[in-house]
Amino acid sequence: MTVESTLNPSRTFDHLFRPGAIAGLRLRNRVVKSPNTTATSNPDGTVSQRTVNHYRRIGEGGAGLVMLEYTYVDDDASKSIHGQTGMSRQDHVAGMGWLVDEVHSTGAAVGLQLVHAGRQRFLGTAPMKSASTSSWDVAEMAFGVVPTPMTTEEIRGVVRSFGEAAARAHMARFDIVEVHAGHGYMITNFLSPHTNDRTDEYGGSFENRARILLEIVDSIRAHVPRTFPLSVRLSVTDYEPDGIQIEETVALCRLLEQHGVDVIHASGGHHALQEWEASSWYMPRQLHRWGWEKIKPAVSIPVIASGSLVTPEIADEILASGSADFVSLGRAMLADPDWAVKARTGRVLEIVPCIRCNDGCLERGLDQKRSVGCTVNPQVAEEGRFPLGTAATPKRVAVAGGGPAGLRMAAALHDRGHEVVLFEPAELGGALLHARGSTVKQDLAGLLVHLVHEVRRRGIEVRRARAAAAALAGFDSVVVATGAPQRAFTGPIAATDRLLGPGDVGPRREQISGHVVVVGGGFQGCETALRLAELPGVTVTVLERGEALMRGPEVKYDVMVLPKRLREAGVELRTGREVVAIEPNGVLARPAGSGQDGELVRADWVVLALGREPAPVALQDELAETGVPFVTIGSAQAPGRVYDALHSAYFAARLL
Repeated sequence: MTVESTLNPSRTFDHLFRPGAIAGLRLRNRVVKSPNTTATSNPDGTVSQRTVNHYRRIGEGGAGLVMLEYTYVDDDASKSIHGQTGMSRQDHVAGMGWLVDEVHSTGAAVGLQLVHAGRQRFLGTAPMKSASTSSWDVAEMAFGVVPTPMTTEEIRGVVRSFGEAAARAHMARFDIVEVHAGHGYMITNFLSPHTNDRTDEYGGSFENRARILLEIVDSIRAHVPRTFPLSVRLSVTDYEPDGIQIEETVALCRLLEQHGVDVIHASGGHHALQEWEASSWYMPRQLHRWGWEKIKPAVSIPVIASGSLVTPEIADEILASGSADFVSLGRAMLADPDWAVKARTGRVLEIVPCIRCNDGCLERGLDQKRSVGCTVNPQVAEEGRFPLGTAATPKRVAVAGGGPAGLRMAAALHDRGHEVVLFEPAELGGALLHARGSTVKQDLAGLLVHLVHEVRRRGIEVRRARAAAAALAGFDSVVVATGAPQRAFTGPIAATDRLLGPGDVGPRREQISGHVVVVGGGFQGCETALRLAELPGVTVTVLERGEALMRGPEVKYDVMVLPKRLREAGVELRTGREVVAIEPNGVLARPAGSGQDGELVRADWVVLALGREPAPVALQDELAETGVPFVTIGSAQAPGRVYDALHSAYFAARLL
């Protein structure tokens, strides 16, 4: 059985690609590109060439409706982030019209989402205006700015600004306009009791908390023709115990329909509970389904489903079941803008999957005040600028290593016209193989399937052998993608028959039972512990030398949530514990740095998850001696994450 056998590449998705309609707007299919911030606009909020290129590329990929990223409505406090698009002035209309024409040229419809930042103003500057002084502690610590409660006069100004911005969207010939009333921005600050402690007509009862949104909708309806479709995106709940309840959301949707809203775009969460908004690999897929399925029977207008839908199989089933009328994909179309056209033409295995890592888009992108990026798609926000192209002189190239970097490199070199031979003595996939069979790693397992499929469908020769300098002498160039070894345990080891590395957990999951001790509480140890906790009859303890888990160069969204997920899964987390020996029945651990005798922590299995150490350079030294040109990529160059493997492979391939 091959890794591709987990998917059916010949399946069709008839429900996804039926034409649809929102009010009088006809759409070629039911696929909506969800609004994702790109931060590619000019400082004054006008679109740049990069912004236009990005959305045209999304349209070319086959979506029925392309929703432009959240766009600020006034020049006071509604702007949320650097590089954000604006519709606060007439000056914005010309550039927006240019973008609309470019997207229309692809056959897709295009919409504009309007927003007020509220307490989620990430510029780090005042004014920050919200329903109340309730702040997000992370933003407050980072910027030192606390929200100022909006006055009634300011509320009226913002209501008017939404209507005027919608009128400008209509002038720019957008097909639909959307109000962002979810994800913790200003309107949500009013809707949620968690962030609204007002005592005036905009606080307290549900009717009062909903007032500002209904006034915004009425303002938009007064500024644009009734035939201009209007959407509202909202969180089915903010997932705060004292926050928005689904019963209120359903009632709100009924009111929105009565006030002239044509479609509900259902999502969930807010930034303070980021795992529910931009859900990571350890969260369920389609995680807000329970909510939109309560909304749909309560209204007669269409419902757009949103939230980690990821695959065509999931998206099509949602539509086939009647759960929703349209599906909205955000990060999945950053990962592969051709998601829709590949699904429509039966090329499912060619879809580059979003692995929900939040590394390229957030951690190394927006959070660093840069434009958006993507771990699996190096061309996001730089569409057309770094094509692979065709090599001027085709070469015979050996790729040493069949992990993620080697697989991506082999496919890219083939596409550039080189003759490629891939050397890998073991099963293709390298460090990704550990993801197979685990629910919490299903997104990474999908990447494994894709990368292996891309090598095989190109007919690239794979030699089941370890690359040695003598065997590489006949090649014009060599790519070293051999990965990095696991860091070794330096204490005495008295038993090895039940001693595992993180990569052994997947292949031996059927054998593992009883109590497992994971040595190491970095990302590698924590994600391994979460995979182990899925197994029936298994209890897990993590021992970490440091005083806290995950203190290396980790993705902050994992650091914020993964320890909580481990505790919820029943994993015992013990920090400040140094493992000094592996015994036949467990491990000896003592307080870190104490010099005390160790206590035995009993274990049926022990997993050493100590991270990776720099890769040996023997192969490079041998190649240098023989004069064969070579390049080193991925973890063979420096231990890193999937982002580093795929990006280093792509950009190195362009130079060969």
